[in-house]
Amino acid sequence: MQYYYLVAGLTEYPFDIEAAAAGGLKIDVPEIKRTILGELAPADRRAVELLYTYYDILNIVGYVKRTGLPFNVLGNLSHKEVALLVDRTVEGEGEGTLLPEELAAREEELDVPAAIRAVVERFRGGQAEEGAGELAPLSVEDLERELFLNFYRVCEGTAEGSGWFGLVARLPEFLRRWAEYDRTVRNIVAAYKARQLGWPAEVRARMIVEERQELREAYVSGLAQDFGMRDRFPYTEEVLQVLETEDFVERERRMDALRVRMADDLAEQDYFGVGRVMDYLIRLNILYRWTALEAGRGREEFRELVAGLTEAEAIGRATARR
Repeated sequence: MQYYYLVAGLTEYPFDIEAAAAGGLKIDVPEIKRTILGELAPADRRAVELLYTYYDILNIVGYVKRTGLPFNVLGNLSHKEVALLVDRTVEGEGEGTLLPEELAAREEELDVPAAIRAVVERFRGGQAEEGAGELAPLSVEDLERELFLNFYRVCEGTAEGSGWFGLVARLPEFLRRWAEYDRTVRNIVAAYKARQLGWPAEVRARMIVEERQELREAYVSGLAQDFGMRDRFPYTEEVLQVLETEDFVERERRMDALRVRMADDLAEQDYFGVGRVMDYLIRLNILYRWTALEAGRGREEFRELVAGLTEAEAIGRATARR
């Protein structure tokens, strides 16, 4: 479906990370997101909501690990809904006011892709899906990797079952390719830093979000400088150049600028379709995370945040935040 009037009417914001981090650029992305969703056809609306499931995963991981990072309001789920999904608890209501079946019914109503829900159920020690047989519960350390593995499966149309309300087969090409690009960047960043720090293969393996054995081996134990990705991923050289930037904040800024260029390039094939809408939202999402830092203290606050993390946690944040 084409959205000529919607695309033509989108407010253009300068992609100025410095201004955003300094408090000079205010964008109400949650409200813009709500407005745009109201203009989309049902299938496209679900696809955009799936794009924002990325932030639900960050919130789920933050809730489970008690990271102390601010709740990301870009996600589809509220803080209470994340608590319900993970713990089957309802904040603000006294213990014992809801029966287990009532909690389960509320949790089932949440807008969460089936593949993501299955991971959370495994984490709780339950079954992935009816009739699948009992699976070993996930550890806290494995939860984030499995959530993102299944997120990319759904976006790329490879998740088992009906995916999210039967829309897997009709997901936009932009979303499929963006998910592939995003996963590749995440893995290159993780593999590069792990190699740089000399971490053993078993630690590297836990950081890589990839199911294809050939690619996993390239990321974990491959000797090629580019992890064998130069012929597979058109932005490999640029990602590696960004990773050579010593200053962490400047590296983040350059990586975000590259992500925006990747989204822009993908949207050229669907300029008045939902691909262009997603491209627009990705750009705003990236600016929003910089504007979320305290005005005038963007760089300093970012440094303080990273300084409070272990090196492994810092790498995890670098591969996840966008």
